[in-house]
Amino acid sequence: MSETGQQQMHIVIIGGGLVGAAAAAEAAANGHRVTLIERSEPVPSGDAWDLRISSVHQQNVDWLRELGIWQRIPDHRQRAYHSLSVQSLDQQRVTFAASEAGTEALGAMVENNALQYALWQWLATQKRVTCITGATLQAVDWSQRLATLDDQQQVPFDLLLGADGAQSSVAKLAGISARGWDYDMRCLLAIVTTEQPVAAATWEIFRPCGPYALLPLDDHQACLIDYRDNQSWMALETGGQDQVERELQDVFAPALGSFRLQSAASFPLRRQRALHYHSHDCVALVGDAAHSIHPLAGQGVNLGFGDVRQLLESLRELEMPAALADYEQKRLAVNQRMMRAMDAIHLGFRSRHLLPRALVSLSLTAATRIAPLKRRIIRAAMGD
Repeated sequence: MSETGQQQMHIVIIGGGLVGAAAAAEAAANGHRVTLIERSEPVPSGDAWDLRISSVHQQNVDWLRELGIWQRIPDHRQRAYHSLSVQSLDQQRVTFAASEAGTEALGAMVENNALQYALWQWLATQKRVTCITGATLQAVDWSQRLATLDDQQQVPFDLLLGADGAQSSVAKLAGISARGWDYDMRCLLAIVTTEQPVAAATWEIFRPCGPYALLPLDDHQACLIDYRDNQSWMALETGGQDQVERELQDVFAPALGSFRLQSAASFPLRRQRALHYHSHDCVALVGDAAHSIHPLAGQGVNLGFGDVRQLLESLRELEMPAALADYEQKRLAVNQRMMRAMDAIHLGFRSRHLLPRALVSLSLTAATRIAPLKRRIIRAAMGD
């Protein structure tokens, strides 16, 4: 802790999902006292992969490993991937491999339940951390810095952290507004078991109705992702799992071979951002409470982890008001760039118009032929 930075504080975190629990871990590792409040008790992985899966880039894998958390994830609920590829509407394809950047992996696929449970296991070993489950935030006295829970328990804080998702109660109580819109699309996730081995590579193929992608889970399991307009997927899902499986077979079997559907579900896509990341000189938002983006490149949880790391870095160097302003300035710029990039990819790679398709083609050609640019893209995909 620097002489000019914030001294040890009591940080109260609302929301104990991946980002909230990671914030608790990083705060505790920085010497702060932490109270983590979550509505539901985390559960360990079941017999089968859960549909909620995250692609964690290598920089964040290394960070979680340094904290001693990644090692707690069961091997059968994580898989490193070594390359990713993208194919445009014109069937132009580019592949980014970890070996081209002199590293072994770009990141890892991990089951959300497994990572959350590993985080909470680690937190349970920390004397500075108190975890409260079965409670929600009801009110905040900002002048007294006192949070009141729905069971009327009152928790004092120096910093209140909102990690409670896109409908953040912390943001609402702090008077922080948000802007956003629906994409009028749904993302269908499906866990499948394959006959042929699944390579440790992720890929995405664009088409006019929306892209489809594969996330490798183990040697014979994968998560299939298919983006389409709301009406298309909702109509297909009314036909039951057999109808969904037939549709997925038509799309994925040419690339994947035969497979058996284990589970599937879809969710609507929405883009949203908080107008501010902090308020009252004692509250900050991280993760989906601050921004929710198109899941196209799987950057949601990585952006949330980036928020956590930047916030704690700012608190190490600056007093609270200045630290919160520094955090917002730095993360707002990064997150806005990523949101705009996802929108551009979402529109450009699907467009039937000549100019956007020409720009996509030019970009992919440059990424393929210009080695330094390609290495820079690969390092960016790893979180550098």
